[in-house]
Amino acid sequence: MAKRMMRRVAGMNIEQVAEVFNALYEEKKPFSPFLIPLLLFLWCIERWVFALSNWVPLGVAVWALLQYSNHQKRMLVEDLNRKWKRVILRTSATTAVEHCEWLNKMLLEIWLNYFNPRLSTRFSNIVERLLKDRKPKLIEWVELQEFSLGSSPPRLGLNGTRWATSGDQLVMHMGFDWDTRDMTIMLLAKLAKPLGTARIVINSLQIKGDLLLMPILEGRAFLYSFVSTPDVRIGVAFGSGGSQNLPATELPGVSSWLVKLCSDTLDKTMVEPRRRCFSLPAVDLRKKVVGGIVHVTVVSASKISRASFKGSPTRKLEQSSEEGVNDKDYQTFVEVELGQLTRKTNVRPGSSPKWNSTFNMVLHEETGMLRFNLCNCNPGSVKYDYLASCEIKMKYVADDSTVFWAIGPDSNIIAKHAEFSGREVEMIVPFEGPNFGELAVTLVVKEWQFSDGTHSLNKYKSSSQQSVDGSSILPSRTGRKINVTVVEGQDLTVKERSGKCNPYVKLQYGKAVQKTKTSDSPNPTWNQKFEFEEIGGDEYLKIKSYTEEVFGDESIGSARVNLEALVEGSIRDAWIPLEKVNSGELRLQIEAVKVDEDDGSKGITFLRYFSRA
Repeated sequence: MAKRMMRRVAGMNIEQVAEVFNALYEEKKPFSPFLIPLLLFLWCIERWVFALSNWVPLGVAVWALLQYSNHQKRMLVEDLNRKWKRVILRTSATTAVEHCEWLNKMLLEIWLNYFNPRLSTRFSNIVERLLKDRKPKLIEWVELQEFSLGSSPPRLGLNGTRWATSGDQLVMHMGFDWDTRDMTIMLLAKLAKPLGTARIVINSLQIKGDLLLMPILEGRAFLYSFVSTPDVRIGVAFGSGGSQNLPATELPGVSSWLVKLCSDTLDKTMVEPRRRCFSLPAVDLRKKVVGGIVHVTVVSASKISRASFKGSPTRKLEQSSEEGVNDKDYQTFVEVELGQLTRKTNVRPGSSPKWNSTFNMVLHEETGMLRFNLCNCNPGSVKYDYLASCEIKMKYVADDSTVFWAIGPDSNIIAKHAEFSGREVEMIVPFEGPNFGELAVTLVVKEWQFSDGTHSLNKYKSSSQQSVDGSSILPSRTGRKINVTVVEGQDLTVKERSGKCNPYVKLQYGKAVQKTKTSDSPNPTWNQKFEFEEIGGDEYLKIKSYTEEVFGDESIGSARVNLEALVEGSIRDAWIPLEKVNSGELRLQIEAVKVDEDDGSKGITFLRYFSRA
């Protein structure tokens, strides 16, 4: 009985071993063809010579243990190889050149219905804003009628893509070639008399250059730029029809002017060492930013040496001809620029001056560039010398944070991240050029302002609908009235010629113009209230401040207030900094009043302000 049971168990063990050998045979091991004859030989010995049943389980166990041990060793070797490859990938200064045909194929498949509509919408908004804010005097108005980037996506890495290391910064090198022949950008412009109207169509675009991608802030964003100014070609055609009454021959040089404008813009914004930023937020709040307020504190400068600035270009006036002046005799100040908003610190002596001057600056969109110009005053003269400059850029991130970046030593990257509005960020930025010294600044974004009327410090939800950007030339009335109270001003510019300041303010909204009374102080108080009919189509409230003079009034600053996004709530009381001057702010109280059919007031809605250049 026991012998029969042992044989039955042996038969089961033999069957299991056979299954293992069959699996090994299916894997096509080198010794697999010999397993079946070996099993037959052992079975013959078991059957006719002597019993091997007692040794078979032990042999199978030893064999299985050896196979498991070899398997574990192989897994350990593969795991070590994977880890080693990751270490090599992280620490390697360069990678092999790889082609990106798979990426270009993917872009070709998803360009038409995904990237093209999104980028066309984004770029058309940018073009509309530029046309509205920066149109030349020759053009009375210009309208963007159609915008499409065509069916051809950019081609990336045609000559290969590789990673390299510049200092401690990883950089991806990639070729960029965008040649689209079926794009359509149609502009309708009304020129000054007697030129009439003209329809301009941009139908082709080619941009070719070498692109750099640089991840920053542990993968929260990456910077991108061209190695050098890319080659740009733009094809222009002139439309025809009832609205076209200007022959194409009367618009010479349009294509070359557009090429120069595009090349200059790229050169100033995204050609090394100047870079643009693309953020990678973990959370997208889906807010459209229309402006913001940032407090800029110029703390101090260090390592300023006269020898470093020899041969530096003069900004406004010729450089001082004095020789042999000690670095301690420096009388320096910093000029802060954000768009057309300019502010100056006080003058401080020495090669390591400390200013600790704070300015209230206004952003015009989700990105902004702060430029700091270091200047030296000449004793006994109104002239000053431009010494050096540096730049800090900032960008709103969709998770309600802010990214700051600047050019560091040896063209490296300095990047900071503020997780929320109100957080202070300290940056020490070198002046551009070799050994020009450093500037310490502190930046605080007080709030970001959104198109739905909310802002980053006030998280309440608005019940009003977001305004729609319109391209209509004729503004539409909304049935509401806007009340603007000019309360007071402070630090308004005093003209050097007369030494007096007799300020007054002009408000223009649409075609309506209102004017305050004239004051006799650089810190006037008006408390005058004006009423305007609200106009749709993103119409701005234009503010111009003048000082009254005998031989003609002189401008002492201007600003624009964005009246987009009316929401119910309260009156906004804000100081608006004046642009194109070194000092001066105006305090405004703005409210929107909804009027019923009987011209009665139904309530007051909150109006978010935003000053624009």
